[in-house]
Amino acid sequence: MMGIDIGTQSTRVALLDLAGRVVASASTPQEMMTPKPGWAEQDPEVWWYNALENMHKVMEQAEAAPSEVVAVGVCGQMHATVPLGKDGALLSHGVQLWCDKRSARLVDEFKAGSHVEEAMRLAGNPPVATWLGFNIKWLRVHDPDLYEKTWKFVLSKDYVNYRLTGEIATDWSEASGSFLMDAKTKTWSPELAGYLELDIDKLPQVRASSDVLGSITVEAAQLTGLAEGTPVVVGAGDMLCMLLSSGLTEPGRASDITGTASIMAVYVEEPVLDARLMNLHHALPGWIPFGITDSGGGALKWFKDKFCKAEVAEAERSGKDVYDILNPMAAEVEAGSEGLLFFPYLMGERSLGTPLARGVFFGLTPRIGTGAMVRAIMEGVTFELRRTLEIVEGAGNAVHEVYTIGGGARSDLWSQIKADIYHKPVYTFEASEGGILGSAILAGVGAGFYPDVRAGAEQCLRVDKEFQPDPSMTARYDYLYGLYEEVHDRMQEPFDKLARMP
Repeated sequence: MMGIDIGTQSTRVALLDLAGRVVASASTPQEMMTPKPGWAEQDPEVWWYNALENMHKVMEQAEAAPSEVVAVGVCGQMHATVPLGKDGALLSHGVQLWCDKRSARLVDEFKAGSHVEEAMRLAGNPPVATWLGFNIKWLRVHDPDLYEKTWKFVLSKDYVNYRLTGEIATDWSEASGSFLMDAKTKTWSPELAGYLELDIDKLPQVRASSDVLGSITVEAAQLTGLAEGTPVVVGAGDMLCMLLSSGLTEPGRASDITGTASIMAVYVEEPVLDARLMNLHHALPGWIPFGITDSGGGALKWFKDKFCKAEVAEAERSGKDVYDILNPMAAEVEAGSEGLLFFPYLMGERSLGTPLARGVFFGLTPRIGTGAMVRAIMEGVTFELRRTLEIVEGAGNAVHEVYTIGGGARSDLWSQIKADIYHKPVYTFEASEGGILGSAILAGVGAGFYPDVRAGAEQCLRVDKEFQPDPSMTARYDYLYGLYEEVHDRMQEPFDKLARMP
């Protein structure tokens, strides 16, 4: 099975066997453009060309014949707003990404309207400056010519699927993250489209994630090296594919995904209607209430890139991963990082605070060094995710265990910090393949190799390590967590004032 993951920091392609083991893998880094504060863009053509390059690489690595690839599944960063013309041509080379906050003022205006409560009930979500619908609304207001020229607005994985098959559709996971889908009927809502003053005909068809969308076209076969006619499934958003590959298939389980963004998600049967939470339809039947910080693991990468040049140089000289140098430095610092708190809002907040928030180190002293700051970032991201976990459990959804994946799961220190702050056992996997494994599982279902999505996921899951909470950490982390919440709440008005700086 071939899995393709259109991420923010990279596009990755892998070949996986039916047990979910990677046979060959290739990845290409890519940059996010931030032309203005709160804006985040990428060029969809870069995703496509990076995917093509890596498809050839994995086929060469595996020495695979085109006929050996039985199905293709694509996942991608969610909410990316890709406009296509009537001829299928890409109309923008700087599309809004999941962490783009330019529609924040439009969301505030919407929240002040009389229909907001009914809209939230229909969508099963609060209005936030991330959803596809508000991204499209921003284009209608600020770039009406582009809006009018657009035939269909598609998402990142849908664009790659279109280039592979010539077919256009999205899935329930992406549609549920639009503020345009009726959460009960799982179809586009004329009422919600009306509230946002959008043309519902500009939205693609919605299908199940494991449905076969189409097959590799003659042109795509020539470009990719795959066999013409190879089935391609509809796929799902990267978050849901990550959750699928991290065991989030049963009630009582939660998933902590620490990638560029960091996410706390719980599996439930129906959306949890709480204005502080967001809900997405899973890649299998069921819903995922979740909270997200848009610069979770990305905050650690930012710190590494900007302030750890000596450690980066040492890693290059020694052939090590730079995080294998930073992790021991952080482990030497006691829990609580000497009273240093980090608020990971480099890209604002979605629903638990203002989208105009910014990152903050609170409690700096001359004693603080690189290790304490790295540990504070790990703890701050985990405190942020604990807020979501408490809200979901408070709504009557007990959570007994947390599975963690993403780049952060490679750090045993961070996994233990999570167990201590969540007060729950935390599990990692033998191979944290994330979204690319989930996309391959969906491909396997579409090709008939698994009876359903849940069965495919269970067949591919292999737990590696277990981290039990340390009771001696409870008092300190609970105290700091309470302080974290207090400082967070006091910063909201100053954040908004800062954004109005003349």
